[in-house]
Amino acid sequence: MDKRKWFSRTRRVGFLWKSSAVLIGVMLVLGIVISLFNTNRMDAFQELMTSPVMVDEFEIELEQFRESSTVSNKIVHALAESLGSKSPFYEKLEEVSFLLYYFPPHHSLELPSLGTLTAEQQQIAQALTDACAEPESKPAFLPLEKLAAGTNAPPDANYAAALALENRGTDIEVIAALSREIELHGSAHARERLVGAYLRLKKYDALEALGRDPDYKEFITPYILQDIAIDRQDWGGIVKYHFASAYEDMQPAMAVLAILSGLVWAFLLIRFNGSFSNVWKFSVPALLLGALSAHATLFCIFWLEGQFGMAFGDNIYQQLVYCLGIGLREESMKLLLFVPLIPFLSKRNDLEILTVAGLVGLGFAMEENINYFQASAGLGAMARFATANFLHIALTAMCGLTLTRAVVHRGEDIQHAFITFVLAVAIHGFYDAFLMVPALEDYSWLTYTVFILMGYQYFGWLRHLREEWKDPISITATFTYGIILVTGFTFMLAAWDSGPVPAIQAVISEAIGIAIILVLFYREIPETLS
Repeated sequence: MDKRKWFSRTRRVGFLWKSSAVLIGVMLVLGIVISLFNTNRMDAFQELMTSPVMVDEFEIELEQFRESSTVSNKIVHALAESLGSKSPFYEKLEEVSFLLYYFPPHHSLELPSLGTLTAEQQQIAQALTDACAEPESKPAFLPLEKLAAGTNAPPDANYAAALALENRGTDIEVIAALSREIELHGSAHARERLVGAYLRLKKYDALEALGRDPDYKEFITPYILQDIAIDRQDWGGIVKYHFASAYEDMQPAMAVLAILSGLVWAFLLIRFNGSFSNVWKFSVPALLLGALSAHATLFCIFWLEGQFGMAFGDNIYQQLVYCLGIGLREESMKLLLFVPLIPFLSKRNDLEILTVAGLVGLGFAMEENINYFQASAGLGAMARFATANFLHIALTAMCGLTLTRAVVHRGEDIQHAFITFVLAVAIHGFYDAFLMVPALEDYSWLTYTVFILMGYQYFGWLRHLREEWKDPISITATFTYGIILVTGFTFMLAAWDSGPVPAIQAVISEAIGIAIILVLFYREIPETLS
């Protein structure tokens, strides 16, 4: 098919609908086929762990979640399944402790007798269940306390006591119970949890001491070593351990999803520019510098926390300042890492500069997305594709262009650059504030307002800088196929984990949540469809 036919077809609404339907069908079939190869489907415990309240307790009120009879039944089923599994006993106890945190308090629960547990283990599991079901009751804790007492305490009795005490929020007693378990039975899992308890309490001297003990060496991870270095403001140690820490728990599938999402946007930006040949040389350096700016932002946070005790705060004024600080840090670091490209862009036109600066913002988003995708089991990919990715692209693009103009014109446009930067910080800060500040919860819809205003501004600049939009394949088609690819890969990952039906439900829910933003893009892409 020649270019003229592609030009015509990709601007027809009917063709876009049909071709999109075919692509969606292909992705659905691939997801279903891939899911058939996973014989290790999510068990009942994992399904509960990935429910909305486990991922984000702000999404559903905890008490409302606990009072749901459906959830209670699921928890009972998950308990029975966990205790009857072939997992080590200590892992079963961890799952019991976790699940009962979400069980309605003051409800007794008799565990079934299971052949997978010894009589002693059954007794410990029941005692832990009683203690967790009544977290504020001292008598409910006594049977477990009795089992864990003395030098003849059975294996994992003190570990179970530590788990119950964690639910009661008594960290010092948790450490004592774990220490007894280690002393009596030398449990590796108790050592690992002891390291976690010290980290939670920020007892860095104790962690350093444990790090010198060969029995604890495997549990002192780069993340912990970095935390110790941050506490000491030891910048040599911070830099040494930072990158290993940043990627120590990275899931390859989430990294692939972040890269795919980023590459789709990179292709779109180059299409916005109109000519691949004009900016392709800058693509990789710009993306890498953007990714590096995400790490530079973290270094900035470490310094602010160490020097000024930066925190979210308790009142709305402190929280707003914190959110504006997020905007200031991130926009500053992205712009700082864009600066090395300015000498190479000084003779380029404004559209090319806007594109390259946008790629730096995209690099930041791609790096940031890996952690966000892991936290949401990949389901956040669609929302971040349409929101956070574009936010970073647009703000950095506009700031980068005005800064380059100011440098090239020897300061003549410095006021414009400064105003653009201040507005970018404000937009970014308020975007985060409407999502993070509890007092603004009822106004979270204003996030869309902030985002849409920023989108109008960016596309206004884009239309002004590019006179003709006669791409061989329409940008609307490229955007549509790109978001289907990202959504399809997200579906495949979810189907692999939980099966096709729950994956389809989750993906549809995410798609509905970003429908308004997608409408913005389709309205603002400067093309006419027939």
